[in-house]
Amino acid sequence: MMKIEILGSGCEVGRSAILINDKTKILLDCGVKLQPEPPEYPFIEKCDGIIITHAHLDHCGAAPIYYKRWDPPIYMNDVTQELSRLLILDSMKVAKKQGFGVPFSMKEVRTMEKYTKLVNYYKKFKIGGFDCCLYDSGHIPGSSGILLEKNGKRIYYTGDIQTVDSHLLHKCHTPTNIDVLIIESTYSYKNHPDKKKEEKLFLESIDEIIAKEETVLIPVFAIGRAQEILLILEKYADRIALDGMAKSASDIISNHENYIKEPKKFQKILKRVNWIETQKERENAIRNYPIIVSSAGMLGGGPAIHYLRQIQKRPESKVVFCGFLVEDSPGRNLIQTKVFQNAEEKFHVHAELEQFDLSAHTDRNGLLNIIERTKPKNVICVHGERCEEFAKEIEEKYEIQAYAPKNGQIVEIKD
Repeated sequence: MMKIEILGSGCEVGRSAILINDKTKILLDCGVKLQPEPPEYPFIEKCDGIIITHAHLDHCGAAPIYYKRWDPPIYMNDVTQELSRLLILDSMKVAKKQGFGVPFSMKEVRTMEKYTKLVNYYKKFKIGGFDCCLYDSGHIPGSSGILLEKNGKRIYYTGDIQTVDSHLLHKCHTPTNIDVLIIESTYSYKNHPDKKKEEKLFLESIDEIIAKEETVLIPVFAIGRAQEILLILEKYADRIALDGMAKSASDIISNHENYIKEPKKFQKILKRVNWIETQKERENAIRNYPIIVSSAGMLGGGPAIHYLRQIQKRPESKVVFCGFLVEDSPGRNLIQTKVFQNAEEKFHVHAELEQFDLSAHTDRNGLLNIIERTKPKNVICVHGERCEEFAKEIEEKYEIQAYAPKNGQIVEIKD
């Protein structure tokens, strides 16, 4: 009997970690939950191998912990390795500054790198008795779904997934005829608005700020969202200041052309954008550029807070969010209360606040479409705030077994 243990992402968004146990133990992702602070880490169990779906901290940020006690091989593609290293090192620096610390050191990071094995999309590799394969999930550059096969049984973990094309990426590819589907459920409760209409509204909002000769701050996730926003704002590239880890991430992504749709176009935009390199440039950015694109996307850290502080008393300025805001994150709380608060400071924001739905996660219809295409016998809903509702709906709609396990719970799949 196969056991699937949810070590993280059970009925929550964050710290994804799922252990597949069928004599061989494989850990799918090993992430951290960043919000609300302090960060929370998944349960840790010994395994025979780890597979990382993509370079977001809620999927990769806790992986070095394993290398304090064990040395399992860890599999990912090349761009995910580079971006994950960037994020993990930054998270260590931020945690030290905030006084939280992290449960690993540079020694563990270097050991993890030593045991990293690079794999490409659609190329099979083995961990114990399992045949494994990565599928392009369309979420961020390098993002993957994971297919595991053993004794004729097929398990597919979507990771974070997108079923429609974006400016940056092609949509996901998924296998068919799956026995167990482990599906992210971030937007299981809603559909996204029409993409073209939402982008039009977003651009109109930017146009309004440009016409007023004011400032718009766009907090972004450094990986994926920052690059998508730059492509949407192509006509304004010369008037954009790009700051924070989004700079380094964009540089890495531009050097991995095979993971994005139009690499030459993206590289041209990066040459036009104004990169903030020094503290002096940062201090003068709002004076010099009307559009500030900066991490962090939920205002949990990064230079975006510096810019927010500068425009807080300017009602003609705007703060524009473009993606998911986790419950109790500074970004979500700001939208709800017009007050920014973190561990260090608290202030009222008079600038206009807007949120557009330009998510890199698929929506409710996309998730249902994945279920219909993969034709699973069992579905396990993870990485969502409404997993239990979604699992119940799946059972009623498709008459298949669906689960919404909490962290620490085990789903047993009979042979």
